[in-house]
Amino acid sequence: MARPTSGPSEASKYPPTEFSLKYAKVLAPSGKLVSPEECFGDGGLFNKDVEEKTRLAFKVTMKKLEKYNVASDKNKESLKTARVDQVVECFPNTLLKLLPNTISKSKWSKKAKDIENWDHWWEIHQKILTPLKTQAAVIHKWWEYTGRQDPGEEEIVNSLKRLVTSVLTHPLTIGKAIANYTPKRKKDTPKSIHLVGTDTPEATMVYAGFYIEILNANPLNPIKLTMVSPSAGNRQLAKDCSPASPMLIHDRCKLTAWDGLYHDFWERYVQTKKMERPEIVMAIHPRLEGEFWGPTVDLLLDENIKCVFTCFNTEQYKQAQERLDYVFAKYIYKGPNPWVSGNVKQTPHDPNMVWASNQYIIVFQGRTVDMKTLTLIEEPTEENLNDAEAEFERLLEQNE
Repeated sequence: MARPTSGPSEASKYPPTEFSLKYAKVLAPSGKLVSPEECFGDGGLFNKDVEEKTRLAFKVTMKKLEKYNVASDKNKESLKTARVDQVVECFPNTLLKLLPNTISKSKWSKKAKDIENWDHWWEIHQKILTPLKTQAAVIHKWWEYTGRQDPGEEEIVNSLKRLVTSVLTHPLTIGKAIANYTPKRKKDTPKSIHLVGTDTPEATMVYAGFYIEILNANPLNPIKLTMVSPSAGNRQLAKDCSPASPMLIHDRCKLTAWDGLYHDFWERYVQTKKMERPEIVMAIHPRLEGEFWGPTVDLLLDENIKCVFTCFNTEQYKQAQERLDYVFAKYIYKGPNPWVSGNVKQTPHDPNMVWASNQYIIVFQGRTVDMKTLTLIEEPTEENLNDAEAEFERLLEQNE
């Protein structure tokens, strides 16, 4: 997954991350966030000296964040939520323990097809919302230490909800892409999806158990998940569950990972029929202008594989379309993604570069032009499509 950063160590130097790691022993001494009164009040855990150092650390962190928060007409609106989220991100253990435990045990109480956006998702996840409100109340008590204007407890709850979406945007975007863009299959028939260019966020999705939302979005079909990438974030998974020894990570999900480029993987495993062709290939924020993506995109178009690529902002979305237009990709959908992360980010090296994970999706399959004859490929008529759909439904009914 490509990220809009200026270097590999930038995430660790992000001021809220630095603060959270350094002051976790003060703000969350037993792994759970506590109030200032519990830390520094009468009979508190720490003395006045620690309190003053903590106040100073908050102020230094806020000053660092001011360098991130350079406002312009282009980004002013986005920064309203970003400024609050950045402060909330300073607090340790805000989501890490709550989410995996709750999500891994949760099942959707409504039909998957009726869950179309974050509002619908939150309606069926009150078990997450309740502890978020408790957490927000504690964070609110710390707010005066930051020196920033108090946004109110409700806005802190909204910030925590945005941070939840930033963690779950990948599995829900993937799960809904499978549900919306793969062919119907009989109940309990597996669907195969290949994730290309995976990195640490996708690996975290697996290790933390968040992949369960892929399954919740597809309750009728088990999922074969294959992750292919030469990145460091994918390497350990490739050792743990190679194509020779896939891992059953859930009774409805089999995981395979491979360390390398996708077009090489295809030649070695799909072309030789050691693995099946995927129903869909997905890539999170692919940098299509990169030298390694060219052969992979050409392969996917030539093989007529349905693809879903996501983009983190408008600029990347336009660049991806330019690249796909150049190779005559045939679009099925391109536009906003309802499962975009609500946690908007701003890059320090370019104040106008504002982004959010999976802001746009582009769905395409095959080409509009026959590359051998350079002639337009004729589209089937609506009547032909309706006939094909009716025939498909009839065959399904016969096999049930």
